[in-house]
Amino acid sequence: MPAAPDDHPTIGAVVAPEVHCATLNLRRRVPHAAGRPDAWERRRDAVVALVTSEEPTVLAVQEALPTQTADLTARLGSRWEPVVVGRGARGGGEAVGLFLDRERLDVVDRRTWALSRTPSRPGSRSWATAFPRHAVGAVVVDRATGQRILAVATHLDVASPWARLRGAQLLGRIVRERGLPAVVMADWNCPAGSAPWRALAEAGVVDSWGSASRQVGEAYGTYPHYRAPRVGGRRIDGVLVTEDAVVDRVAVNVRRPGGVWPSDHAAVHAVVRWAS
Repeated sequence: MPAAPDDHPTIGAVVAPEVHCATLNLRRRVPHAAGRPDAWERRRDAVVALVTSEEPTVLAVQEALPTQTADLTARLGSRWEPVVVGRGARGGGEAVGLFLDRERLDVVDRRTWALSRTPSRPGSRSWATAFPRHAVGAVVVDRATGQRILAVATHLDVASPWARLRGAQLLGRIVRERGLPAVVMADWNCPAGSAPWRALAEAGVVDSWGSASRQVGEAYGTYPHYRAPRVGGRRIDGVLVTEDAVVDRVAVNVRRPGGVWPSDHAAVHAVVRWAS
């Protein structure tokens, strides 16, 4: 009997020099009855099944509470190195971060920036945000190519358009100052083509979707919220890359391992490579 479509990876493993980048808003754990679609206890194994079958080189996550980070770190095993930091002044609370494939990558530096007027001050807030927003980055060396790459995970503000724009402008400056090939992955909380995405494009950090050689599957919106995904819906999650990247293929992942949605968001993938 053939395997169900959800048992097959949308992208799956890649071969160097390709780098498989993916981003997924995990949906923070909230009190729910265990059988509800939103319950973390129901979704946890689906997230693990998605990651282990897709085999991203670099995975960005958002809305990870400490218990969720601990669950994923334990269940994914030693292959993926977590670089996940909370938004609080001491690094606690809801987190964004990266899971990095140790079989391909060595982490040589890690940083956290507050998305505020004082980015070096953890937990700081600006631009009418209700709570802190931040970005977590790692400089990695690709063992297969020797290349250094900056990977950044973030989550822009849900309520303040001003904060989203200023946060995006700050991210563009961070990437420029580092001067490395880079991938910036986020729940942007605004659709592709809106002002924050344009601000990053002006800084040389562009939407991988528009420059990809191939699109795998349909162009679904990335916030199905446990319902049937909609073709042509808004892409509020995305993988952005520096202009020196060659993007081979992209996808919005609407798989439901075991018939269970991993999150209220869909994962977004991009397979990229950078010239030496």
